Amino acid sequence: MKRLLWICLLVPLSLCLSAQSQSEWADRAYAYMAQDSLPQAEECFRRAVEAAPTSRQNVMLLANLGTVQRRRGKIHEAIDTYTLALNHSPLNVTILMSRATAYMALGNDNKAYTDLCNVLDKETAHIEALYYRAFIYTGRREYAAARADYKRLLALQPDHENALLGLALLDQHEGRLQAAELQLTVLVERYPDNPTYLQARANVLIERSLYDLALLDLEAAIALQPADAYLYVARAELYLKMRQSKAAKADLDKAVSLGLPRLSLAELYKQCQ
Repeated sequence: MKRLLWICLLVPLSLCLSAQSQSEWADRAYAYMAQDSLPQAEECFRRAVEAAPTSRQNVMLLANLGTVQRRRGKIHEAIDTYTLALNHSPLNVTILMSRATAYMALGNDNKAYTDLCNVLDKETAHIEALYYRAFIYTGRREYAAARADYKRLLALQPDHENALLGLALLDQHEGRLQAAELQLTVLVERYPDNPTYLQARANVLIERSLYDLALLDLEAAIALQPADAYLYVARAELYLKMRQSKAAKADLDKAVSLGLPRLSLAELYKQCQ
């Protein structure tokens, strides 16, 4: 009888110790994360999960473990960890988004797409999921679906920069060059210090054979970001279209001086001769 009583007392005591142990490991993990000590944080999150394998806290602990692994560049391991977390909580929007973006980092857009659709089935107004799914649709050349997602997103957040740019690039892909130029002009005027929009508009102007206007945009972009080697390559390509080989060669030389391998520009150099 005494032995049975001791067993009954020990069972809840062991569960308590296990819970305390998990809490201690978790506290250490979060402290290490705050210090950006990622290897230590990863180990502590792993220990916290192992300390109480059936704990309800494991979904959150696994989600954080996956995030630490991703920040360490261990993308495959992060995906496996997110999947373990989703086994316990299949429709957790935050973890689905984390796994989707991890899949996209590996170029696995099909699996990312599935996760994004699951997010949007649960939260139809999820801004980030709409943006990433539109991006995937564009890569698949499913332009109508991409446009629908961008429009839904912009209805929710009209000043979303990436969505505005995505819609402009979508117009460009579909050959609606004037619409693309107008959209990019809005971005250039709204964000005059961002060279990305100037270069994007220059690309559209080049497609429209408006080389002089494109040159103005590239010159403005270079003035904003003079250490960007790729901007000089873009201007060199434009100069070649304008039959200004000497100016093109000077820009290629500048790109090389900024770190681009000369060999990678060999074909453009050949066109300068």
